[in-house]
Amino acid sequence: RTSLLLLPEMFSSGFDNENLETHAKETAKIYKNLKKISLDKNLVISGTLPEKSKNGIYNKAFVIDNGEVIFKRAKVKLFTPTGEDKYFKAGKNNFDIVESSVGNLGIMICFELRFPNISYTLRKKGVEILLIPAQWGSSRKEHLEVLSRARAIETQSFCIISDTVGKIGRVSYAGSSAIYDPWGEKLAFIDDKEGIIEADINLNEVYRVRKKIKMNI
Repeated sequence: RTSLLLLPEMFSSGFDNENLETHAKETAKIYKNLKKISLDKNLVISGTLPEKSKNGIYNKAFVIDNGEVIFKRAKVKLFTPTGEDKYFKAGKNNFDIVESSVGNLGIMICFELRFPNISYTLRKKGVEILLIPAQWGSSRKEHLEVLSRARAIETQSFCIISDTVGKIGRVSYAGSSAIYDPWGEKLAFIDDKEGIIEADINLNEVYRVRKKIKMNI
């Protein structure tokens, strides 16, 4: 059986913005390692990594399935209060879903969680599982918990959040990694400690909820 593993946003380096060029040079090696893990352990793996192109450095979400990178997209909504826009290029509005071994995945990268038009677009395209890799500050912890549950309810999809914990530089992070079902029920949660959470997901639940409350999206 294939399992899904979601890593936090920028999990390899954090927002060590002054050294992004150095971190981006490691990304190809990280992909190689993750592809091997995906194949060996029968995992679909997602997260984000810094990736350099001729235009600059992007914060890119990825999905690896059966040992291959099957999807990438750059973060569109950059978080200006921390100066993210000064170090990263913004991606284009290609909020596509990806068909994977575990279901139809849609990714909202951290700050993008605040934009319901993105989740609406993913729902229209047939998302079944929302993935939210994040580095979400602890001062906005309650926002993360409310918004992630709301996205599960409004899209009638499973919603998985993988957030950073602890302190990097002067910023403390919220944790609050969680798995919500399409009814908004919390299946698993870890507060502000390092760890792994897991839950069994049955995609039939997505369609049971959508049949119970038809939204005609």
